[in-house]
Amino acid sequence: MPKIEVSRQDLFKLSRMKDPGDAELANLLTLVKGEIDYSLDDELKIELNDTNRPDLWCVEGVARALRCSEAGPFNHLADLPEPAGEIHVDEKLENVRPFVAAFTACGFGPDQKQLNALINVQEKLAASFGRNRKTAAIGFYRLDEISFPVKYRAVTPETSFIPLGEEREMTLSEILADTETGRMYAHLVEKADLWPLLEDASGSILSFPPVINSQTTGRVSPGDSRLFCEVTGTDWETVQLTAAILACNLQDRGASIAPVLVKYPASMHSEVQTPVIFRDSMTATTDEIRKVLGIDISLDSAREALLRMDYASVEIEGDTLTGILPPYRRDGIHAVDMIEDIAISIGLESFEPLLPEQFTIGHSAPVEELVDAVRTVLIGAGCEEILRPALSSWRKIKEITRTPTDPVMIANPMTEEYGVVRNTLLPGLLDVESTSAHASYPHRIFESGEILISGDDGVCRTEIYLAGLVCGNKADFGDVHSILGSICYSRDLDLSLRSVEDERFISGRCATVIINGRASGVIGEFHPAVLTEWGIARPASGFEINIDSLKE
Repeated sequence: MPKIEVSRQDLFKLSRMKDPGDAELANLLTLVKGEIDYSLDDELKIELNDTNRPDLWCVEGVARALRCSEAGPFNHLADLPEPAGEIHVDEKLENVRPFVAAFTACGFGPDQKQLNALINVQEKLAASFGRNRKTAAIGFYRLDEISFPVKYRAVTPETSFIPLGEEREMTLSEILADTETGRMYAHLVEKADLWPLLEDASGSILSFPPVINSQTTGRVSPGDSRLFCEVTGTDWETVQLTAAILACNLQDRGASIAPVLVKYPASMHSEVQTPVIFRDSMTATTDEIRKVLGIDISLDSAREALLRMDYASVEIEGDTLTGILPPYRRDGIHAVDMIEDIAISIGLESFEPLLPEQFTIGHSAPVEELVDAVRTVLIGAGCEEILRPALSSWRKIKEITRTPTDPVMIANPMTEEYGVVRNTLLPGLLDVESTSAHASYPHRIFESGEILISGDDGVCRTEIYLAGLVCGNKADFGDVHSILGSICYSRDLDLSLRSVEDERFISGRCATVIINGRASGVIGEFHPAVLTEWGIARPASGFEINIDSLKE
């Protein structure tokens, strides 16, 4: 879960309240699903138990929630002036890093602590929400040194400028090779023939996004009260929401926000004024609110509760309540999300707890009892159990392990590492083995867990599988076959094999597992190419079966 470090003094200055002490602050932080991790003098570390609110990953977001709970909505980014300038986007960036959003913020001259807070939220959003700058990266500049229109264009790696923190002019290629920041983010651009560059109308280079700002305009100092902020990335919504969050943060600190008009070529996107003012809405009836909350609440009371959560507007029509989220939030998907905000605003401690109406005794599901029995046999056979997350990556499952069937992909995942739901347990076993070369051989590991299968009809179903792996100098087909045979013998089941070709395994050393006459899984010696991709230096064999096939 996200953790943020904030200045206690800054937090309560922004929230416009006196410091109530840690005990009361702990209660107030329920408004943001947060809790105090540690508190020492002016340093305060807050852990947030929610990952779908990037607007809260900063002192401004937490302070905003505390302030609005007392004073009501702030009406962020309303009545913005005419655009302060334009950004012209090069069509050659379409397949490189196509999207950009920007605004100006004037009238707020940060001191060193406030500037540190601005840098912290910049880094937090780019690292977590922006997937380490891939989908969104942020830059701040001194506005007075920029001439509009700004050009967001594609350039060759030989283009040069003085990067932030350096004293000499360097080509983009040199920046990637010779600077720490360049080496860290080189993978985001180096595969493209042309690279993105921000340049103002006078030819002064602002930055090489998403890598580094320029030394001339890209260094903001305490007291700079006229700022230009830009966000570039590969995902349009992430870029726009990041810009909206930053604009709201600076507005909360007293800055006047002016939008910037982004002009895309006709082949890429329409002309757009940024930051985009999101106005996501949710609707719920009186009956839905009362059913979910379990209390009798009027629509007027629900409306007041939502306004204390900084909803941009809340309208009542008949027995229906419609709430519009502020522009820095895009987490409202269902009416229940709005009803949860009502509950948080009212205060979870105000709900009267109820005992269950029926008393029941819990027990293990039959499948768990089956897994426990199989686990005992495997441990007796000298195997160690591992536990892996249900989410994995396309690369590990398809490209490295060569799994024949495609896993179910997650729409807009936070990271590529967890971009699919696993449809096999074998990559997890190989992943563990790839980091276990320090342990004495042979290695005998297994896992039982859920996988997600996508059927021919497009319907997904969850199944529980069992997989095992043996690795060592002499590990072969017979090692895993004997383990599988022990399991079937203990369950009084017939085990047989049928030859099959599977590119995960060596040809002729792979078979379909037949248990009581039914095809139940696969067994074989892993192909050397698969082991090489995983960095495993010794032979390995494995099996994987549906746990239901072991029912007696």
